[in-house]
Amino acid sequence: MTTQILKLIVAGILAGIAIFLMPFVLLRIFVIILIVRLIFRLVGGRRRWRGHHKGFQYAFSRRWERMTEEERKTFRNKMEEEYFSKMDKNNS
Repeated sequence: MTTQILKLIVAGILAGIAIFLMPFVLLRIFVIILIVRLIFRLVGGRRRWRGHHKGFQYAFSRRWERMTEEERKTFRNKMEEEYFSKMDKNNS
């Protein structure tokens, strides 16, 4: 009879300690998960730039559609001059 009472007392003490320490353990696990997510976001941040790049493409295509033929021609000439001048400098 006394062993059963001692077992219940020990089980109650262990359960109390577990309940008391549970927030600290959960907090540590939560912090570790946050740190791991932050590391993966910093290392694998390529996904963020994909959407931004597409937004740039759409904005550029809208701008291109609104240009007149004369504006397009001057834009093409300007881009060709800049691109080929950089290519010539890099090849030299």
